[in-house]
Amino acid sequence: FAVRSPKRPASVYGLLHVRTRAPAPSLRLARATAGSGGGGDGRAERTDPSEAALRGLRRGYETTRSFGSATALCAVLDGGHGVLGVANLGDSGLRQLRRQQAGPLLSVRCVGTTREQQHTFNCPYQLSRMPGPEDFPKLLSEGKTALVKALSAMKPGARQDTPDDADTYALAVKEGDLLIFGTDGLFDNLHDYEICQLAGLCISPWEASELADHTTGRLEPGSGIAASTPPEHLAEALARAAWHRSTDASAKSPFSCNAQKAGLYHMGGKMDDITCVCAWVVKEAHAK
Repeated sequence: FAVRSPKRPASVYGLLHVRTRAPAPSLRLARATAGSGGGGDGRAERTDPSEAALRGLRRGYETTRSFGSATALCAVLDGGHGVLGVANLGDSGLRQLRRQQAGPLLSVRCVGTTREQQHTFNCPYQLSRMPGPEDFPKLLSEGKTALVKALSAMKPGARQDTPDDADTYALAVKEGDLLIFGTDGLFDNLHDYEICQLAGLCISPWEASELADHTTGRLEPGSGIAASTPPEHLAEALARAAWHRSTDASAKSPFSCNAQKAGLYHMGGKMDDITCVCAWVVKEAHAK
């Protein structure tokens, strides 16, 4: 991830949880200027954050050397204009949540989302780096005969998905928004309304900064992140909830609903890799 913020009024505070019982490592997002060039008046030219995200996806793919395949999502925040650019390829995804008025109550709603990209049901777009004939001797020496046979049987010049196949998005963000990035193991097992319900139990740094002392009615100074819900706690809660759902053979999961739409039968959750990243959108003052 990269944060692009020329005036630095906003940043993202986030932590990562990746299928582990160990404490989640801290991920403070890097900052960069909003443009790669400048005009004659010395001002930097604004870069479309969705295009910047796509460029990041291209650069990441071009520098990979390991063999394999994966879905991919890259996001870039233009803090100066409050826009999150996203490039998403495959069935990983993003949910942008915001607490909004719903009648007399406030509730967390999904105000931004990416869509899945699939060639056919459960066959997502993926970026891949495949071994070539020059790699076959080494693979054979490692006993990977079946892999070499499969690669040899592939039609030469078969089209592969590329970063340019990714969908791009430009999402307007506000202070207090919650960004949830996840693999299909998360979104195939938890419905959006369930994710919103869990997120509704959390307090953002912006909300925490507005907390008042119930005895005096005065705002508590210096609350912010210290009094807010750490995003890694929500990431872990979502990952665990998705894992439990994946083991439930009778659940009506998003995956089972989509399978039915595709004319297939599947009951219960879906066992899969589960990765979740949560981040609050906060002003610079609250990020320190």
